[in-house]
Amino acid sequence: MRKLVILGLLAGLIFVAGCEKTTTEYVYLDEYPPPPSGITSVTADEAVYIYWHPVEVDDIDGYLVYRNTSETGTFTLKADISHPDTDWVDTEVINGNTYYYRLSAYDESGNESDLSEAFAMDTPRPEGFDEVIYDYYYEPNYSGFDLYLGEVVRWDSEDCDIYLDYDVLLEAFFINVRFEDYYIQDFGYADDFDDVGYAPPDGWSGFNSIEAIEGHMYVLKLRHFGEWHYARVWVTDLFFDYDVPAMEFAWAYQIDPGNRELKIVPGMPKHVETIVQDN
Repeated sequence: MRKLVILGLLAGLIFVAGCEKTTTEYVYLDEYPPPPSGITSVTADEAVYIYWHPVEVDDIDGYLVYRNTSETGTFTLKADISHPDTDWVDTEVINGNTYYYRLSAYDESGNESDLSEAFAMDTPRPEGFDEVIYDYYYEPNYSGFDLYLGEVVRWDSEDCDIYLDYDVLLEAFFINVRFEDYYIQDFGYADDFDDVGYAPPDGWSGFNSIEAIEGHMYVLKLRHFGEWHYARVWVTDLFFDYDVPAMEFAWAYQIDPGNRELKIVPGMPKHVETIVQDN
């Protein structure tokens, strides 16, 4: 941003025909832009999406995205984004690792702001879509799902996290968790897969079985390798495949132990969220 400053330098006094004449010099002072604000991120599979508010100065030229593996310490430059773009996707990430992002802005003269005080924190994790499992009684080999590996498994295998059960008398589908120290809760209807960002710390069902309802999101707390992990399942279709009950769903699994982050939508301030470690 350039500010016109009148220095009013008096070059001299010239007296011509009894008149006084002065000269005025105009000098431009170049100010540094402020850093971006409103930094948020979206958790994805082997990717992190970064969003921020535009810097409202006349000569803003672009933004620099910096990343680190901790909140403090040296942040490394990862991207140079030209204005007016205010988003960037980081694909050089590993699922289960946590990354911190801060931004600066620069103007047409190359003046760069300080790094933003606010930051976005994100832990990418695997996800999948259009998975199908069948009722455990009719198709036992294709009735369970391993959220850690993202694979369809047999309902009574050691790798099974959830499996499908259709109650003929109730004419209802049920999602069963495989083991006693697994927990599940119905988060209610969701418009899309991104509606649930964080697994709740409590509110789990007291049963290992919960009715599957089309369009509902289910959040799970699972003990894998002696540590708690969180996941979610979004039921997209309940149907009969040649008279065999079946469920189609999308899923996301957080491989970082104790991290309840599943996904955050743009506009939610990630830097105020707290990772909760459950023991």
